[in-house]
Amino acid sequence: MNRGAVLFAFNSPSFDYFNVAKIAARRINHFLNLPVTIITDQESYIKGYKFDKVIFTNPNKNNKRDIGDWYNKGRYKVFELSPYDETLLLDTDYIVNSDKLNMLFDYPTDFCCHKNASILLQPSIPQEYLSEHSFQSLWATVVYFKKTKRTKYIFELVKMIENNYQYYASLHKFVHMPFRNDFALTLALRIVNGHIDDMADIIPWNLLHTGRNTKIYKVNDDEFDTEFCIMYDNWQKGKLKKDYIILKDTDFHVIVKDSFSEWIK
Repeated sequence: MNRGAVLFAFNSPSFDYFNVAKIAARRINHFLNLPVTIITDQESYIKGYKFDKVIFTNPNKNNKRDIGDWYNKGRYKVFELSPYDETLLLDTDYIVNSDKLNMLFDYPTDFCCHKNASILLQPSIPQEYLSEHSFQSLWATVVYFKKTKRTKYIFELVKMIENNYQYYASLHKFVHMPFRNDFALTLALRIVNGHIDDMADIIPWNLLHTGRNTKIYKVNDDEFDTEFCIMYDNWQKGKLKKDYIILKDTDFHVIVKDSFSEWIK
């Protein structure tokens, strides 16, 4: 069976996702030894990095959040568009910094994603729920799947939920704008599994985020060095305390894109 990673990258006025995807692809090639397919549009595409495959599609631009436009819809297309039998679907702002994700290819399921998450230097932040009236959200940041009938149903349900997102937001009492793949995936997987949590579909370690008020620095100029300095502006009683940690051989997800804008250039 052939294996590979897939990235979606549609540039918006708010952020250059394509250039971030090129950095993500290089790290996936280096640490996981996997080919990378990028799904993008002609407007975002820039020649230079040799992806395994480049697939063009038109993004749905009808999504906004407080910091600007967010072209994150349509990721359900990955089931049909992925050229691989086994696929790692990753956010472009997920920093592969080890070979740990290769373990998922040996995990006894046809689909898995993260449920629990940790925010580096901010351990007191609770797990996210769809709303106070609903259940805990899953994360679409890292998704592994094989092309089976069950996973086809999962992605068909994600499409259906995306197309009827306002209805599901009203049903589960969460805000309907912006659209979130995390919430759509949560609902789709629960429907497929008969409205229960199946722990076989959960990646057996926490997703690690770097959160707000965080800066990320490379320790040295080696592109594939595994050490990063994470610095957090910790405000306590009106006073600023800078907390920091050296992160090594550990994958992480960058929530606030500006926090790594300097070193992706």
